[in-house]
Amino acid sequence: MGLSDNLVYHADILIFGIILIFALANLPRAYARFSRRSEWSQGHLLRSTVPLPSTKPRINFNLNLTSSYPDNPEKPSFGDFDCGDSSTTCPPLPSLHRINLAHVVGEKSLPKVPNRDPTLSSIWHPVASVLRSRVHNSYSVNQVLLMLAYISIILYVSFYKSDPFTDPLRAGFVITSQIPFVYALATKNNIIGMMVGVGYEKLNFLHRLVGKLMVIGANVHFIGYVYKWSLAGDINKRLAEDSIRWGIVALVCLDLLGFCSTEYVRSKSYNLFIASHVVSFTIFLFAACYHVPACVPYVVAACVFYILDHVVRAIKTRVTTAKLRPLPELGITRVEVPSINAGWRAGQHVRLRVLSSSMGWWGWSEVHPFTIANVAETSEGMVLMCKKTGRWTDSLFSMAQTASYGETGMEVGRDVRVMVEGPYGGVGHTVMSSYSGAMFVVGGSGVSFALPAVQGLIQVPTGVKVIDIVWSVQDPSSLTPLLPLFMKLVQNSSSARVNVHVFYTRAISTTIDGIYLPQGITLLPGRPKLEKLLDAAITNTMSAGGSNGVFVGVCGPVSLANTMAHVVKDFDARLCAAVGGIKLHEETFGW
Repeated sequence: MGLSDNLVYHADILIFGIILIFALANLPRAYARFSRRSEWSQGHLLRSTVPLPSTKPRINFNLNLTSSYPDNPEKPSFGDFDCGDSSTTCPPLPSLHRINLAHVVGEKSLPKVPNRDPTLSSIWHPVASVLRSRVHNSYSVNQVLLMLAYISIILYVSFYKSDPFTDPLRAGFVITSQIPFVYALATKNNIIGMMVGVGYEKLNFLHRLVGKLMVIGANVHFIGYVYKWSLAGDINKRLAEDSIRWGIVALVCLDLLGFCSTEYVRSKSYNLFIASHVVSFTIFLFAACYHVPACVPYVVAACVFYILDHVVRAIKTRVTTAKLRPLPELGITRVEVPSINAGWRAGQHVRLRVLSSSMGWWGWSEVHPFTIANVAETSEGMVLMCKKTGRWTDSLFSMAQTASYGETGMEVGRDVRVMVEGPYGGVGHTVMSSYSGAMFVVGGSGVSFALPAVQGLIQVPTGVKVIDIVWSVQDPSSLTPLLPLFMKLVQNSSSARVNVHVFYTRAISTTIDGIYLPQGITLLPGRPKLEKLLDAAITNTMSAGGSNGVFVGVCGPVSLANTMAHVVKDFDARLCAAVGGIKLHEETFGW
């Protein structure tokens, strides 16, 4: 027992030491972020503040794109990308006066470039490329290496000078030692994520891994004792003991968790997945303490993580009124929360609960994550774009369609009480405005990741010189509701050149020859050629004098993230080094 105690103790110290190494490596990026005074109040708590005076590029719900331009407009080209026959354009709209920063007199008038957050991709592109490679089931090399390291530690501690059939106690010690880690990795306000500078969703793969190891270890622990007791002939006597019965209860809870955590159950019945977690893990903690008193310190540590997480979640929760508007072209429900307009960073998400009986018998109890789709400190408040992907989001869309009407008879949307928790996730300690260029590759409702990021980059002068949005949709009509917003982004940027490339993948029966687009926005059929688009973005950034790196953000299906990661991995190393490196950030649908 002394050897098992020592091994488990040193294994926990080793795991914690590895976490500290990652935390220390993250310190330069944390310093680069928090050296900006504004970052201390962003990305932590949702709140309301006086909105900044600005033009408000809002979605037009009654937009007609085919009646404002001449019959045969000139079709300009954009860089190396030919508009082709399927993309029609018009002469550029009258734009606002643009300030040429190169001619501003006085150094104080020049944009102050934020401190650069150093990353491995900027220092050694080949290494970062290898670590970003996908190897299995969308896991990257660095994720696989972390999992292999964790598994190696657990296996070494489990089998060093121990046979699971003659010494089943060792497996019990090992799974007990993992209780605090599996709870810490499961919390939304993840202390490990805070240390290493990533959101809880980015560490979910480790939570699943530790959970699986606990399930396997618990079964090995029990089977080993059954084998041992069967040989001794006292299995009935042992199974009658209270401590053993509590151990069986703990085992059943873990096995139930393991089954309900499978991808099949999560996709078919997410409510069952959540309910099984809450009930089974609560019972498991009590059963483990009654099974072996040595589990108590580990259970107490897990409870501390769990309680602190829920206290912080309560502090970060707001109950307020939201307005629902349907966007049929996108299959999206636009949720506007006017009473919350500050406290988040671009790319962060919130967890939304709709407190209405119209959501169904249990719909009011469900919480779903959605990326915040606009920049902070505007008069319209926080905006979410909820795509129809299941029963809950279908019910939300149906609610939005039953809208109310104002005194003038115009549709004003439907008001509903909501519970908003967050913000969470985002780009961590990365400061997007510290880069010279930015490229956002998004699919479908993933455009909600790009919109606030671009709005934030052009809101005040920064060092970003080129911004490209690459949006993949199924139907070209998806562009209709967002066109006014894209037009504002293209026209109102005084310090950066903004280009929007929209690609549609579904064959359409009607012609789109009557749709006219301003300069800087293109609409093309087929899937985007990401290699060519990335090359153009980097080339344009360098041509504009940028050498402080390019931020590439991708948000959409896993397949889109994998494709973009492959493109960045295989990108020309010399061109990458010349521009100052490529920082890739991924947000995928489903965790």
